Amino acid sequence: MAGDLNLALRRAEELGRDLRIFGEVDRLMPLAYELALSEPRTAHGRVLWAERVRASRGRHGRTWVAETGGLWLAMTFYDDHLPQTRGLFSLIFGLALGALARSLDLPARVRWINDLHHRGRKLAGVLIEKHGEWLIVGLGLNVNNPLPPGLPAESLKRLAGTPLSLPHLLQDFLRHLRFYYGALRALEAELGPHDEVPENTLTEAFRELSDTLGRCVAWALDLDRDPHPVIGRATEILPDGSLLIQTSREKLAVDSGEIIYLF
Repeated sequence: MAGDLNLALRRAEELGRDLRIFGEVDRLMPLAYELALSEPRTAHGRVLWAERVRASRGRHGRTWVAETGGLWLAMTFYDDHLPQTRGLFSLIFGLALGALARSLDLPARVRWINDLHHRGRKLAGVLIEKHGEWLIVGLGLNVNNPLPPGLPAESLKRLAGTPLSLPHLLQDFLRHLRFYYGALRALEAELGPHDEVPENTLTEAFRELSDTLGRCVAWALDLDRDPHPVIGRATEILPDGSLLIQTSREKLAVDSGEIIYLF
């Protein structure tokens, strides 16, 4: 078991070891996948950082404006995770963003499952796509970039009152991400393929960094297309990363999808 744990933690240390910087690209996540196919031996933990992404997309094909001044990343992970911890894999990116904001003494909070926001205005979003044996994670963080008009967006620069160093932010974010990814791998090293996930440091961190619990929320797999989202109160984060929503009729555990706060 100690050998499994050491291997898990070494895989966390690989995050960002292969860092590639680009000027402008059309799309960053497809490029990350192409590189994973062509250079698989060093793909796990690889981080691509683009100055500007011309045709960036968010969840469900939504437009994400990725102009110069933001932190636009695509990360590659080898997918050997346990089925019961996939929700925690999604969670760790929000935790790393929340820890980054806290280290800057900024009031941003994590909205389940991995959005960073301030008073409903979005600072960062995460998109995870599975391609064969690879998980490609796209992450966009508004830092010094101009914000698109008419959208509920926020930036770290506006919250901090001063421009921030992108290289320093990237290194701080990766430091937090290594910690949470290492915690996930250490947890998985203790589990069998059919074991239930016990209470863990990741869900404890979510309770500290998030403002989701206790809120009245609307949930759906795609809020733009579902005319009848689930309405209820977010009451708990479960050990596997699922969100427990108390509706007027039942308790519903959801492990994917998206929420908005109603109040």
